[in-house]
Amino acid sequence: MAKIDVEITSQREDGDWTWRAVGAREPKGTVEASLLPDDLSIGTQFSVETEHFLDGIVVTKVFDKKQEAEKGETLEILGSGKHADLVTTQLANRKKGKKSSKHSPSSNSRTSERNKNKKRFVKTDTPPSAAKTRKTQNKKKKTDHKVPKSKRLKAKRRHRNEAINNLPDELKRIAEILVQKGMPGLRDSINAQNEVAKKAGEPEIPEELLLKLAEQVYPDLRTAEWLDRADGALRGIETVDLRDIRSVIVASDNVQKNDEVRLLAEKLKEGFNTRVDTDQKNWLKEVISTLKEGRVVRALRLSSRPPKAGFPLPEDLLNSLTEATNNALSADVPQSRWGTIAEAAAFSPVHDRVVPMGVPENPNEELLKIIRRISSKAPSIVNEFDVSTVKK
Repeated sequence: MAKIDVEITSQREDGDWTWRAVGAREPKGTVEASLLPDDLSIGTQFSVETEHFLDGIVVTKVFDKKQEAEKGETLEILGSGKHADLVTTQLANRKKGKKSSKHSPSSNSRTSERNKNKKRFVKTDTPPSAAKTRKTQNKKKKTDHKVPKSKRLKAKRRHRNEAINNLPDELKRIAEILVQKGMPGLRDSINAQNEVAKKAGEPEIPEELLLKLAEQVYPDLRTAEWLDRADGALRGIETVDLRDIRSVIVASDNVQKNDEVRLLAEKLKEGFNTRVDTDQKNWLKEVISTLKEGRVVRALRLSSRPPKAGFPLPEDLLNSLTEATNNALSADVPQSRWGTIAEAAAFSPVHDRVVPMGVPENPNEELLKIIRRISSKAPSIVNEFDVSTVKK
């Protein structure tokens, strides 16, 4: 696992986003939309946790850089944790030889001031019914805006470690660099080491020879890595994201064929097909029930993420979803809500069917940004706005 800072560069047709390392062209890749916030725009930066494989980099977790910065450092407070008077004096009783303690005037004044401040900021009680209602509303709002997240594939490294341990000692370090950084990383490591040797006046290591050795161990490492991923996909065949499982099945064509690889690939295909059938039925049920509950945004977002790419919605459900979206896009809807519905519709199967019942008067800049962003996806929505206003 590694943590890097990335910048969002574009959005793909399937709704996922592309990224690249901040301040550099490489590395780069894609990240699932389900891992990112809804109000995302190109150029946003995040810290992400990644898994490095010989075939590329997979983003497994996304951290909000702003939240991390605001969190700050936690400092340990030593002592009892209770407020104590800052200044005290001890006066000796000369007659009896005993000591007595007395607070200084400055200490008393400060204590009094603190008590006054505490009284000013007494927390008012919120009626239980109002608090419960607000909590329910917030929970529903969060649910409406979230896309369900699937469990990511977690691969162990048993086959990979075994493959490296079985190599001669002189090849183990090359193999370790390969699995961590790939062939480009190995070249960088060789160049960096040769630069150090050159400055020290020592002989450089032969780059071509090391690269040839790397090419010899590369196929076995790729196969071992695939076996680890295949084991993980088979263990999580009922819960792991279908795209992860599909990627493992597709990658089986690019590794060395042996009995173990063939057997695992067949098991994965069978489990994948069974899972797709089950997930598609559950997906349709959820879209229908969500739409009946009047949660249009949720229904639109669900409809845009079928378990299997290209799986169509039934025509009657498409019509119901289109009608509900048209009615939700009325002129009296708050602009922030209007924009959220429009953007969700633009990436749904009804993107070319939606015709709003009305548009807000004097749209603000935030809404216009959304309209510009979805102009190629949902022209029927964009056409409802004044062209000169949208192009500004």
